[in-house]
Amino acid sequence: MTWKSHLPLVVESAIPLSLCGALMDHVKSQTAHPRTYQGLIDESLRKSEYVEVPTRLEEAAIYYSAPYLRDHFEIAAKRIPAQPAVVYRYGPGVGFVAHHDEVTDIERERARTSGQPVVGGDLTLVIWLNIPDSYGGGELFFENPAQEIKPPCGSLVAFPATRDHIHGVRPITSGERVTLVVRTDAERL
Repeated sequence: MTWKSHLPLVVESAIPLSLCGALMDHVKSQTAHPRTYQGLIDESLRKSEYVEVPTRLEEAAIYYSAPYLRDHFEIAAKRIPAQPAVVYRYGPGVGFVAHHDEVTDIERERARTSGQPVVGGDLTLVIWLNIPDSYGGGELFFENPAQEIKPPCGSLVAFPATRDHIHGVRPITSGERVTLVVRTDAERL
């Protein structure tokens, strides 16, 4: 079995609350932008905004995630300098339809004209920045095997960014769901 066929990794309290606070402070000080799905803004498929994250905060998130990634996937996560990590804010309404994180040629082409960041890589890391009681709905779901996740602040969920890991975000019914998404390359150990 290759590391790309592993089930998602879920670790509560992987990221210090101080880093979660620093990321939330950054998000509050920035103007958020609407986020696309495959290069198009369509709130019937995805209703979220994003804020790009400074390198130092992205590197800190990877640093704290690294031991868990090493143990579960047997890989070393490598930051991708050419692309930013982003914080996604999902408010009430549609979350994000089922999809995979493998970057497509359509997405690359549309990003050239839309100004949206292309967030690619081998591995997706999702880090929760707010508590689950602060929003309704918003569970991260996987289709196969079926799984729904709504963990506490500071939790890490990581999975290979392949077509085999179909996932999405359930609609937000109240409040706001805030997560950091980092894509990394993977180096076999």
